[in-house]
Amino acid sequence: MKRRTFLSSSVMAYAAGAIFRPRYLRAQQLATQHGEIYRKLGVRPLINAAGTYTVLSGSLMPERARQAMEEASSCFVRLEDLQRAVGARIAQLLGVESAMVTSGGAGSILLATAACVTGTDLEKIRRVPNLEGMKSEVIVPREHRNGFDHAARTVGVKLVEVENIDELHRAIGPQTAMLYFTNIYEPKGKIKRKDFIAAGKSAGIPVFNDAAAELPPASNLSSIFREGFDLVGFSGGKALRGPQSSGLLLGRKELIEAALLNNNPNEDAVGRTSKVGKEEMVGLLVALEEYLQRDHEADIREWRGYMESIARDLRGLSTVTAEVYVPGPGAHPIPYLRVQWDQNQLNLKYAECAQQLRDGDPSIEVNAGGDGLNLASYNLYPGEERIVGLRLRTTLRQAAQRSAS
Repeated sequence: MKRRTFLSSSVMAYAAGAIFRPRYLRAQQLATQHGEIYRKLGVRPLINAAGTYTVLSGSLMPERARQAMEEASSCFVRLEDLQRAVGARIAQLLGVESAMVTSGGAGSILLATAACVTGTDLEKIRRVPNLEGMKSEVIVPREHRNGFDHAARTVGVKLVEVENIDELHRAIGPQTAMLYFTNIYEPKGKIKRKDFIAAGKSAGIPVFNDAAAELPPASNLSSIFREGFDLVGFSGGKALRGPQSSGLLLGRKELIEAALLNNNPNEDAVGRTSKVGKEEMVGLLVALEEYLQRDHEADIREWRGYMESIARDLRGLSTVTAEVYVPGPGAHPIPYLRVQWDQNQLNLKYAECAQQLRDGDPSIEVNAGGDGLNLASYNLYPGEERIVGLRLRTTLRQAAQRSAS
């Protein structure tokens, strides 16, 4: 991310007023105008201490991926040939049976469902979402229901909720097209992955795992499929740092073939609207290559350092505590920071603090909930942790001063 080094008078005054250590002057330099392409449109760029959310535009691509996308945009290619070539390369890199690039994590859900409903039958593919005479039910653990399963319902299927393994076995029948598991929600439900997979294998029904944000560890890219899931979906624009409008669908060869037939550029198919261009295909492939070569342990150490830096900046503030933590079972091993304070004593609610950070310059995004402010580490760039620490400390100190007056 390129930053201008111009130090505006307003930012200089803000830094001087904070009476902070000299290192924050450099941090304020990093906070000056950037993202001019957005500012010209009246859209403010932001520091992302919240996470790789689509609403916050996911993540930022490595330079080599951006260059690959630019090069890919310079000539024509047969899209189906490219999709198959990129899929074959991805499958080789990950040691899985087959793979394809999708329009994102939700695109993977859509195409996985369509593939399990229609197979490679072109007549069925053209009729979706009219499923008359076709398998039309997808079984999902009740605790795994979420907004993204709308992508499955787009195919026209009915989602059948089950709560335990006995209900799962009773629900499986002639109309069952797919079993649908969401990796991050396993700890919430009563059905464990091995039992879910076994039920599908026993009935001869494909089992799909939505693992959109389950990176790191990088090993998940292959290990989840090798557990026995027939299809696994990942987001391309989160930890992989590929194009935001990209995703991965990995799985059995015949199911990936069915997904390709349900996908763009085929005109009369449910996935036509989930178009992935040549630039996204090449960009995701290169981003994946970069991701597989990274020192992920070094990344985690660096990210923990960001959180520890912000925690140090908050020491000594009245009623404020800051704890570095890693989410519990079922989540990726990424350091977060939880900041809490006595909301009554400081007369500042968590949501109000988050809004002040969002409204300030530069705009900073964090997560506000009932348990405090939760900051994610992995979308911060070196130096931005100083900006976040400065702004958060200043916001909390001002709240304390107002409460005391």
